[in-house]
Amino acid sequence: MKLRPLDHWLIHDSSNISTMGASDNEEAIIRCGTTKGDITLHLIREWSPNGYDRAVELYERHFYDGSHFYRAVPKFLVQFGISYTKDKELQSFARKTIQDDPKHDPPIEFHPGTISYAGSGPNSRGSQMFFSYGSAGSLGRELWETPIGKVIEGMDAAEQFYSYGDMPPWGKGPVQGKIYNGPQYIEENFPLIDRFLKCTVERRESSAAGVAVNAERDDGDDIIANAEVDDFQVVEVHDPLKKTLLPSDHIQDMEHSSLDKEPKRRLVRSGLQNPLENSANSQTFIFPAAVVLVLVILFCSFRGRRKDSAKMN
Repeated sequence: MKLRPLDHWLIHDSSNISTMGASDNEEAIIRCGTTKGDITLHLIREWSPNGYDRAVELYERHFYDGSHFYRAVPKFLVQFGISYTKDKELQSFARKTIQDDPKHDPPIEFHPGTISYAGSGPNSRGSQMFFSYGSAGSLGRELWETPIGKVIEGMDAAEQFYSYGDMPPWGKGPVQGKIYNGPQYIEENFPLIDRFLKCTVERRESSAAGVAVNAERDDGDDIIANAEVDDFQVVEVHDPLKKTLLPSDHIQDMEHSSLDKEPKRRLVRSGLQNPLENSANSQTFIFPAAVVLVLVILFCSFRGRRKDSAKMN
């Protein structure tokens, strides 16, 4: 059998593709070659479970390999998803539409590289998708446009995909209906249009939780960066100093204490001895003694004066 130019991308064995359900926090990294360079997609199941499941299976079954980016509109979007595969079962699977996913509140915003389906109404998502070139507010308003992921590498390549203009009636680009007959229509009439080469898929568990933890750790107003004080932490206290440096083992004792907040504050202050407090403690003993001494002197002086007065009389 004589192969046409793209046929070597279109013959695949899809019998080993797993159809088991994905976990809620699964994500997929999809690496694709294109005629403008490599791109990497990050699909996130949490954003759109039904959309994610369909997209990942299509990529795993090489549905998009060799297909064209037939609608490239600068500063708006680039659309794709009409396959030339000879696998009739795969073509039938891709044509079956899926249910819309619940809308996020607030909706996920579109930015350059955001990936979504190109639908035509409720529950219309099949295989056609697009990458956003900009941050158009008109995108994402409908349920079928809920994003499923983003381009994380190679967006500079994606932005170079050749454009013949939008599809009719808005431009002079390819007519979608004619693309289903095979790649010849685009190759003969729009030879500069770019296409996918081959894609590979890596499923994995989401690392979002780890990112959140790291973000909390990076919040760092109260972090001591000096290696010389690694055993100390900063603790908020309600006194004029506002912050007190305490050994970390002392902090742990406080955290496990069953005392209420006020005793804990006192315990914080007790960790460091304030020189001003020492001085005040010394003055507590010195001041009464001085007062007594002054009173004794005044008393003795008063009595001396009375004796002198009596002698004169």
